Amino acid sequence: MPPLAPRITIAGASGFIGTALCRELARDYPVTALTRSQARAQTPDPDTRITWRHCDLYNLAELTHALKGCDYAVYLVHSLAPSSRLTQAAPRDMDLILADNFARAAAANGVRQIIFVSGLMPDTFRISTLLWSRREVEMALTAHGVPVTILRAGLVVGPGGSACRLMVELVRRIGIITLPPNARTRTRPIALADLIRAIRHTLGKPEQFRGHYDLGGPDCISYEDMLRTTARLLGLKRHFLTLPWLPNPIIAQGARWITGAPTDLVAPVMESLPRDTRLKDNPVQRFIDPGAIPFEQALNDALDHRRKRLLPNPRQPIHQKTRAALRQASRVRSIQRIIQPPGQDAAWVAGNYFRWLGDCCRPLVDTTVLSDPHTGEDTGYQVHLRPGGLMLLQLERDMRAAGTKDREIHRITGGLLARKGAQRGRFEFQSVLGGRYTMAAIHDFAPSLPWYLYLWSQAVAHLLVMRRYQRHLARLAR
Repeated sequence: MPPLAPRITIAGASGFIGTALCRELARDYPVTALTRSQARAQTPDPDTRITWRHCDLYNLAELTHALKGCDYAVYLVHSLAPSSRLTQAAPRDMDLILADNFARAAAANGVRQIIFVSGLMPDTFRISTLLWSRREVEMALTAHGVPVTILRAGLVVGPGGSACRLMVELVRRIGIITLPPNARTRTRPIALADLIRAIRHTLGKPEQFRGHYDLGGPDCISYEDMLRTTARLLGLKRHFLTLPWLPNPIIAQGARWITGAPTDLVAPVMESLPRDTRLKDNPVQRFIDPGAIPFEQALNDALDHRRKRLLPNPRQPIHQKTRAALRQASRVRSIQRIIQPPGQDAAWVAGNYFRWLGDCCRPLVDTTVLSDPHTGEDTGYQVHLRPGGLMLLQLERDMRAAGTKDREIHRITGGLLARKGAQRGRFEFQSVLGGRYTMAAIHDFAPSLPWYLYLWSQAVAHLLVMRRYQRHLARLAR
């Protein structure tokens, strides 16, 4: 009997890289494609070799179950796509939690290798927020013992790519395009097909390809030259004007207004305009160099010339269904990064927070600590309105996670401010990056207040309280 092919799990499989990679790997391996979209998981795939599975990557237990039987994993997740009706969180904080959860789940299941597609790091101390987030994800994925192969690629050119779509839409809609000075710096865009070749080459070789590898295509080209090439391929005459000073926020707002792309997408892409990068020589780059696809050919293959647009993102047909489902559920995600005082852990931060909350909100709010009468151990917390004693929220400590000092989970089980019958909400405290930070995160909370009343009352109050607690622990850490 021939040996069974190793099982591959792809997280972030519904994006333009993930969709193409699923098709390619399914030729030789059984592939499980993880997606956060219920609509995508329920949509039949014409390729029966691919098993689509809904998985909430913010839920460690659910993710650990999803990775059972996995031999190798490819991590393509980013947090720019919405996952709740309201999100109070910086994308880099969401990315950090997701990566830490994935590394923990992979380690618990004995996954033999994680492949992560990161971004090219510039040879400078000035690094964009988006690229620094990618660096933190690299550190989080490697923090729990699973061998990690990091493929650092620049602009990936393919159908549905976010940066490519911005370029095409800018060229389509503007006759005179103004550019910042750094639009003339050079980078090495890579074709989607070449990136997939690199992933295939490193897959299943964790010891041979452990660490990070710079990847790029055959062209060293500036952002301005890419826009000029785009105009030529679309058959459009465009004029380009480079200004000596043009702030990135103005560029991002202009691009958002012109292209209609969401701010959460435009700002990181514009902030990460190419900077001069030098690819460090490595065996993966040498493998893809022969036959590497030039930028112009890769972009030409990704264009719908009849409509003069980029070919659509594979997740576009289910995008509206996903947004409608999020709106109907009306759930909230709120994440704050807290500097963890030296010598403490997430369990200490959680206990300290609930005790501090009563002092912070006095005389309006009081907190009650619930404890086991036999052991004296905290079992939950109640938040009461003063005066009157009305219970606003009740949280029960998840005792299954209580033995883990770097993670505390409190289930939101009742109170006037929580919607009855929707008890998926939880308040998690999670240590990341070796105890450098604790991430305080509310997941899947369903408020009982009418939505727009909630937005301008409870949501604002929670954000202000959490920011005050961030400052409180930062002072302790110092």
